[in-house]
Amino acid sequence: MGEIKITSHADEDISQFGREHSEKLQSLARQLVSGLYMLVRSVKMYDPDNAVFEKPLAAMQETINRIIAAESRVEMVAIKDSFYLNNMLVKVDLSALDNVRTLIAEMKSKDMGGFTLLRQVTVPELKNFVWIFSKEQTAATDEDGLAGRKLLSIKVAKWSRMKEKLDQADEGEQKIDRKKYAMTVYARAVFFLTKYMESIRAGKPLNTSRALRIVQDFVDISFEHRTHFLGMTTLKRETDYVVFHQVNVCLMAIVFGCELGLTKPQLRDLGYVALFHDAGMATIPEELATKRGALDASERALIQKAPLISVRSILKEKMITRATLLRLVTTFEHKTEFGTAVRDAHGSIQMIIPRSNLSIYAKLLAICDTYDALTSKRPFRDAYGPEVALMLMWTEMRNKFDPELLKVFMRVMAIQPVKILSRRQQAMTIGGV
Repeated sequence: MGEIKITSHADEDISQFGREHSEKLQSLARQLVSGLYMLVRSVKMYDPDNAVFEKPLAAMQETINRIIAAESRVEMVAIKDSFYLNNMLVKVDLSALDNVRTLIAEMKSKDMGGFTLLRQVTVPELKNFVWIFSKEQTAATDEDGLAGRKLLSIKVAKWSRMKEKLDQADEGEQKIDRKKYAMTVYARAVFFLTKYMESIRAGKPLNTSRALRIVQDFVDISFEHRTHFLGMTTLKRETDYVVFHQVNVCLMAIVFGCELGLTKPQLRDLGYVALFHDAGMATIPEELATKRGALDASERALIQKAPLISVRSILKEKMITRATLLRLVTTFEHKTEFGTAVRDAHGSIQMIIPRSNLSIYAKLLAICDTYDALTSKRPFRDAYGPEVALMLMWTEMRNKFDPELLKVFMRVMAIQPVKILSRRQQAMTIGGV
């Protein structure tokens, strides 16, 4: 199995992943994008000389100058449907995505792919910059702005030139960069979840809504490049098993959901639930979680309380929303067996009687949760190989899972059922179980 080391930002080797994530810079970047959108929208109705621009221009000046003071430069670039500030992807709330797309479309209509500043800016120069987007403006925009309204500190990047370079970029390099970014997202998820588990042990759970952006990144990448993430689910570390386990289950659940045709909002909900599904295990003593040999009755009872502790941690976040209710139900339900097994005299499962109407999220999560647990090395046993794990799930543990979904999961993991089932089992129809 592979292993990944997750550290704090202070000692993280960002050369492997790209630009280090900075929440302070992210906040300023969002202010910059939001402020620019408002200015561009307003200039369609008023001249930049109008008094309505005084406060927005002053706010924009302050934001830009704060970035320059911290970074020595402002380099804003529009690529596809996103902005990058100083080589860092600007993350916005879902509600602001349409504004971002509108702003990028306005910039491209003026042949602007971005802009750069290396020194602090003045309000008059910002006003000249805003004039570029006025409805009366039809002349071409040069790198130093409009004729008669030249820019001194701001350098405009021409979209046509940027597009040409992007089109000529080597496809292999783009794929490598995407994989590096996928690894960055994975590392951020492990780092956040480590802090969250610590907060559970302290009895003061962190607000999990901060992880929604991480989950959205998982969804966006896996929606188009599923193989980037499936390979990463082999990353494990025995000493932080629960953390890595939950991140891996989150990834597998999202890829699994993609195969089933779930929408992006549904995948986001599923990934959000999966990322914290076993959080209650943080309160289980290490010696019990890693005990070799059978557990006694009291120890089993303590382990069985873990899902309830996960639910209690969700309730401690206080804000009850639709997403909260979904997490509560799925976190509890995914431990419920799909049906009751009817066995023959030899103990083999002959048929399964479904005994509850579980949600699709709970059934998906149960499969991913068990598969990752079986393929992970634990102090009390070695890891099972993928084919052996799926064989156990299909035979010994089959009553725990929706059999139709389990067949799809085998295909998602690129392991065909014929490779792991006996001739007799291959002949059985799912409808007959």
